[in-house]
Amino acid sequence: MKATGGAGVAGLAGCLGGESTVTATTSKADDSSDEDDGGHETPTDAITLGGSMSLSGDLSDLGRLYADAYELTIERINNAGGVEAGDGATYGLELVLRDDESDPSRSEAIYQELVNQAGIDYLVGPYSSGITLPASDVAASAERPMVAGGGASSQIFEHDNEWIFSLLPTADTYPTTSIEMAMAQPDPPSSAAILAKADPFNQDVAEGARGNLQSAGVDVVVDETIPDETTDISTDLALVEDADTDVLLLCGYQDDVVIAADQLANENVDVDVAWAPGGNLTDSFREQTGANGDYWYGPSPWATTVDSPDDVFESTSEFLSVIESEYGYEPTYHSAAASAVVQTFQRAFMAVDELAPRTVRDAIRETQFESLYGAVQFDEDGAIPREMAVFQWHPGAGRQLVWPEESSEADPIYPTPAWDER
Repeated sequence: MKATGGAGVAGLAGCLGGESTVTATTSKADDSSDEDDGGHETPTDAITLGGSMSLSGDLSDLGRLYADAYELTIERINNAGGVEAGDGATYGLELVLRDDESDPSRSEAIYQELVNQAGIDYLVGPYSSGITLPASDVAASAERPMVAGGGASSQIFEHDNEWIFSLLPTADTYPTTSIEMAMAQPDPPSSAAILAKADPFNQDVAEGARGNLQSAGVDVVVDETIPDETTDISTDLALVEDADTDVLLLCGYQDDVVIAADQLANENVDVDVAWAPGGNLTDSFREQTGANGDYWYGPSPWATTVDSPDDVFESTSEFLSVIESEYGYEPTYHSAAASAVVQTFQRAFMAVDELAPRTVRDAIRETQFESLYGAVQFDEDGAIPREMAVFQWHPGAGRQLVWPEESSEADPIYPTPAWDER
């Protein structure tokens, strides 16, 4: 089993004030390559992808999912013979991925160094909208295509940036299907609380939720901003309890949802639905919260029950199996989106007769293909419109896809049992 976030990765003395730098290279030739890859010759020429990722800091639990999937997908492509590009040559893929420590300014500096000093033309995005925003500005200024799997704020696409593409739907759409699911239940909710971090992604999620709730006739009785770096939201949860709120929408990252799950339990605050925008779907969330994480809902642009064909991994089910066997965890949409990032570049390289940033960008804009992540096709803004599936943590059974009904693994457990009934 590979070490999470670090397999095949060598630590190097870095740039930018001595920060650690990692370079993942999976296109090295060796004497046993024919034996290891089924007879495919390892290409001697390489195309380098570059980017930053939250390999440490507050966002590292999710950042490492992207790093693992980037590495595994590149390894698979190279072991199958590399990329047969439209210019007639065959290339291996290399990845330079540096730790931004979950810091937007550090990420911005890394991307500037990658394009200006390292000469890297093709950029994979970082994790989180707050970090992707300044990184995408670097891509636009340098006129280098960036494909991101971890940025969903609509602000990313409001700058008329023709160089950024995202595998995620915009953040304001994240709550839509979850609210539809709740309203389809017997005795649907009539009141909701929104607790949201102040960053672009979570504010977009909150704004989308307000519109969805208003359309559904649900009153927003608590609407508060969670301070950055907070470790205590008990005051906000007291407001939720005092208002006898049916739905809690906790618009934050994984660490925020862990705090909320534990403090809901400690304060015995009962809600019919506890929801967060996806950071609560990881195995590490479950490990940190235990039974307190039961019954939480989260959206995903990737329905794991739909077994889509895939040119690199053959199918969604094979990707699930390989990630579990190689890294020891069940992948979430973050993993699938990361694989699709690499495959998007692969398809673009195959489509162009000249490898250059502008021609590759234009090919990305026109790309359409089926993958383990589902259909990949970008809209005019560079995003992928997609309805979200809804998952819920079930006691004993784990993470279950509960909506839409036609692809669900289980029914939603609604309302969430009160604490004194668990």
